[in-house]
Formats: sequence, C-alpha cells, structure tokens
Amino acid sequence: MKMGLVSRKSLEKSFAIHYADSLFIADLASTYSKGVVHDLGTGAGFPGIIFGIRYPEKKVHLHEKMQKKQTYLTDALARLALPNLSLHGAFPDRAESGLVLARAVMPRPELFAFLETRMWPESILITNLGGSSEDSAVPKGFLKLDEKQYKLPLDSGFRKLEIIKKVPRGT
Repeated sequence: MKMGLVSRKSLEKSFAIHYADSLFIADLASTYSKGVVHDLGTGAGFPGIIFGIRYPEKKVHLHEKMQKKQTYLTDALARLALPNLSLHGAFPDRAESGLVLARAVMPRPELFAFLETRMWPESILITNLGGSSEDSAVPKGFLKLDEKQYKLPLDSGFRKLEIIKKVPRGT
C-alpha cells in the first residue's frame, strides 16, 4: 500500500527523523509506562508502532482522527499482527490514565489545553520539542519532571523530549 503519510521533505532522512527518533522516544517512555500507552495523533504510527514492536508486553493505543491515516494503520496493524497494538480514532473526550506520547502533533499551548481534561492526575505526557530553544514552561495542572536532549543520526539535528506529569487541580 502506497500513501503519502509523511512530508516529502522528510523522505531522505526518514530513518533518522522518524524511526530513530521513535526509538529514542520508546526507550525513554518505557521507563514511565505503567498501564496503557496512548500515541496521540500517531499519523503513520510514529512513535506508537515502534514502541509496540520494541515493548510487546505494553498495551499501546494508537489515536488518529484522519481517515486516510486510519486506513494505512489498519493495514499495517493487520500485517504486524501484534496483539498489544490497537487503533482508535480521535483521542477520547474523557480522562485517560497511563502514558501519553505526543510527537509533533500540535503546538504546545493547544496540546496542554487539549489534554487538560483528557489526562488523569499522575498520568505522564512525553512530548517532543524538536531542536528549538522553545519556551518549555508548562501551564498550571502540569508539572515538568525532566527534559532529555539527544542527537539524531545522519546529521539530522537534535531533539528534546519533555516528561510532564498531570497534577491534581490546585497544585
């Protein structure tokens, strides 16, 4: 099946900016995953499918609202036949527990506003900041636990990940 799921500009360096990046995220996320892992806006399955392949004992919900990408993901999951991976539409409106992976899904202010009522307290968010020196302040209701920076292979730049915990209101 051939579908345009990632930017044409990223095809040359797809190993580094999609696969290697997803491996870095998966390895870091594995230490925080206690329960279901939710990949918000998974797109072509990055990093959720990579996480699910690398950690088959962890249950991974891939959340994707675009029908074109859901069609691809349905086919990919059928071929992989991994029971720990499941496809879901848009991220639910109700609060979810577990770990949320948000790799380049939406701008930070929108991401925090979106997740404010969709994450249970004590749940963890791992979000990708890219290589920029973007302001990493988090809004009330979230607590930044850590930040990790790493270099992608093939001179593809640096990435930063933030590990953020959802905290109870009023803290």
